[in-house]
Amino acid sequence: MRIFVLEDNLERNKKFRRELIGHEIIITEDVESAKNYINIKFDLLFLDHDLGGQEMVISADDTGYGVAKLLNKSINKDTPAIIHSCNHAGATAMQFYLPQAKLIPFPNLNIPEIIYFFTSQLQPA
Repeated sequence: MRIFVLEDNLERNKKFRRELIGHEIIITEDVESAKNYINIKFDLLFLDHDLGGQEMVISADDTGYGVAKLLNKSINKDTPAIIHSCNHAGATAMQFYLPQAKLIPFPNLNIPEIIYFFTSQLQPA
């Protein structure tokens, strides 16, 4: 699977790299970097809201909210997405642009289970 991750926390990124071995992953830590990948087709998106080391910030174009707005106008508009932010208000705002996204705060995120679910959905019947 080709997987896009928007996350600025180094420990969380280690977890993504460790648990996504065998998949093609792109990890970006900010909106500007994410813009470089918006028009590459992904099979799954993992998106955080609060970036730049900030916590519980209001949705703005320099947060995951800005990336969600860009994704909404891209080939990834309908790509399955997990918004893993612990900022519930920010995650909900992102979901407005990506209504197919599931909200799963990072502490509850079971990456192998999610990958298993999505890979089984991609397999031909």
